[in-house]
Amino acid sequence: MSKEDYKKYFEILELSTDASMTEVRNAHSRLKRLYSGDSIAIAPLADEFSEKKRKKILKQIEEAYIIIMALLEKESKKSVQPKKSEASEGEGEGEKEERTIFSGPSLKEIREKLGIPLHDISHQTKIRLEILKNIELEKFDALPPEIYLSGHLKNYASCILLNPKKVADDYIKRYREWEKKAKDKD
Repeated sequence: MSKEDYKKYFEILELSTDASMTEVRNAHSRLKRLYSGDSIAIAPLADEFSEKKRKKILKQIEEAYIIIMALLEKESKKSVQPKKSEASEGEGEGEKEERTIFSGPSLKEIREKLGIPLHDISHQTKIRLEILKNIELEKFDALPPEIYLSGHLKNYASCILLNPKKVADDYIKRYREWEKKAKDKD
């Protein structure tokens, strides 16, 4: 099915079919606030929007959001998969991801392909923007201790639809190699 097959769901959220995940999240939040019981925007129209009607609209908004996000996540997973030449013909999806080694630059590339701004990840995970930038740039000397870094990496990975454990393991391995080299220099 194409995005056009899901057009009615995009219309419910008042979006075009080429909307990004961020736009979908923002539209969902805005419409939920608009149709909530204490919304100032629809207070003058309270007679026209009965409680039952508002609940029905909120249910449609939630359903549209879930369906569109599932569609976009499915599409984004396809777009970040390695090319055929990078993976053997007989490999399954899980095996392809296992072959990928995640680094700061590769995480940034995947995030950008998904169209997710870094500040959205910061807002969602409550990780300071500076730390996220340092993760992507692999500024190891500016990162928090490993125990905190691991948690940040797992949260970041979840936001960009990757296996949190695999991302954290790969990145921490690179971090430890840098740490060892730094100690050897001293």
